[in-house]
Amino acid sequence: MVPPDLWLEVLSWVKTLFELTKSSVDLLDLERTHQKYRRDPETIREARRASVQFQTFSEAEVESLLDRIQGCRDRFISQGGGADRARCICSVLNEARAGNGGELPLIDDWRKIYDQLACASHA
Repeated sequence: MVPPDLWLEVLSWVKTLFELTKSSVDLLDLERTHQKYRRDPETIREARRASVQFQTFSEAEVESLLDRIQGCRDRFISQGGGADRARCICSVLNEARAGNGGELPLIDDWRKIYDQLACASHA
């Protein structure tokens, strides 16, 4: 079973980077936004649920998702805005989809994020 804290990191960074992509959050608020989601009771509950329900994911696979998300974060910081942000988040969600037998896992807001960023076109 993947520890809930690892899922929490993945979920909070996906939400943070999505918010950064879709709103006026600037890079200076990046860490504050991430901490907001790490402390959010709903995100914490969802991380616990994912830990139990998605046992098809190994710890190494979830760590790989986190590494990719953190790579997106680093690119956001160094390169600024644009469509590359959406593509980067989509690459993470598409990796999760591939790791779940071709179906996007019903985790947190991932379906909404996937649809809003048109990730199917980046698959």
